[in-house]
Amino acid sequence: WKRIHICKKGSIFNRENKIIVAKKAISLLKEGQVVIMSGGTTNLELSRLIPQNLKLTIYTYSLPIAMQFTEHPDVEVFLIGGKLHKEALVSVGVSVIKILSKLKADICFLGTSGIDLDEGITEVGYEVSFVKRVMIASSDNVISLITSDKLNTTQRYPVCDLNEIHKIVTDLDSDDPILQPYIKKGVEVL
Repeated sequence: WKRIHICKKGSIFNRENKIIVAKKAISLLKEGQVVIMSGGTTNLELSRLIPQNLKLTIYTYSLPIAMQFTEHPDVEVFLIGGKLHKEALVSVGVSVIKILSKLKADICFLGTSGIDLDEGITEVGYEVSFVKRVMIASSDNVISLITSDKLNTTQRYPVCDLNEIHKIVTDLDSDDPILQPYIKKGVEVL
């Protein structure tokens, strides 16, 4: 059972870039942190790369991410339950919101469907966008993990303005011209 990797769609789109993002994001983790992780394949790559000996407490509503941490003896993982969104393999609904709203996390790794200078972070589904807003409110540091193909794109449902994000972690070098407008708006880029 522990060896099963849950991925309904088979191969992960843009996996190489997601691994680059995940490797950069690992540098933000510190021993003993309380972490909230949203769902998504970039966060799944991050969970696969977290060092085995790093002691963390992780809250997630993503079934694949929770399963990944069964291989990490020093990670205490809390799977937040609710209504299962079958396509994304994440929990949504009031119960997820209630639990997340009572947490105080050191860091939140926010998978991101779209980011735009004017629209901020946006999401494909309404329920997930609402869950992510609560995650942001419950975290001291909000880190948006995003591959470059999602830069300057918007989805239907707003999550937050750019000024609510502490860092963007992307597969691009921080001096890439596409990132300069975000840096000028005060967003730190890794």
